[in-house]
Amino acid sequence: MHQSTSKIETTQLRVICAEQDCEAGYNLKAAFPDFPEVLQAWQKASAEIAPSMLSDAHIAYGAQPLQTFDVYRAAGADRPLLVFIHGGYWQGGDKSDIGFIAAPYVRAGISVAVMNYSLAPQAGIEQMTAEVHAMLRHIKGMASQLGIDTGRISLMGHSAGGHLAAYVAADLAADNAAASNPQALKAVFAISGLFDLLPLIPTSLNKALTLDTRRAEQLSPVLMAGPSGTRVHTIIGEHETGQFHIQAAVIANCWPQVVAHHVVPATHHYTVLWPLADADSPVCQAVIAEILA
Repeated sequence: MHQSTSKIETTQLRVICAEQDCEAGYNLKAAFPDFPEVLQAWQKASAEIAPSMLSDAHIAYGAQPLQTFDVYRAAGADRPLLVFIHGGYWQGGDKSDIGFIAAPYVRAGISVAVMNYSLAPQAGIEQMTAEVHAMLRHIKGMASQLGIDTGRISLMGHSAGGHLAAYVAADLAADNAAASNPQALKAVFAISGLFDLLPLIPTSLNKALTLDTRRAEQLSPVLMAGPSGTRVHTIIGEHETGQFHIQAAVIANCWPQVVAHHVVPATHHYTVLWPLADADSPVCQAVIAEILA
């Protein structure tokens, strides 16, 4: 049964992870060895929808090779926009892998932009957050050309992309407050997101990320003010690792802007994307309703 709650009961303000348990909690390819098969299925589904839905491919928002995005455009003008940020622990993944996610939203009248960004170890997470900001600025400049309503932009991110979506939403809200600018992102949908980066430091994942305590804390959304004016949904697979369930619980406790938490039955870190691409699933319907509200 689909679960949606307004708040997760927890008193934790940080993610707790004994050093010996961190590797097991965050090494997802070891925890879910079916990832190669899931990835192949994602790629196949994305290739199948591209001929009918991919309207603009490889739009550059910067000069670097991975600073590009694809647009799956809904019919009509002034459409709401959902920006999708792929996962891959800030070290892998590609927009071409997960274009299939766009299908139900485009059919519901929501345009979707799926972005790439520079990856570690060549780029730090700080650069990636700056690139999400740059992509949003660029697409706002193309709003008329793409038929997008800049007042109705939402972010959705998976895993590392969930972190980037949450971080950038909070960063934008802080900038808007400082500039007395009331415009905010409409909503954020963080799927299996990482909101407290400190537990990653002792893991093998940190070899490419090179996080230390100072940078991990600077980059952790749990230590930022929540994005005022933006409604935040956390989404997680029922069979996700315990550490990712804790990550969702802690951000809900820290941010009053978290208005719903969705536990998707019978899915894990990777398979959780399938219901989000299924117009008949409750979690997809909840996302569509939030964007169109």
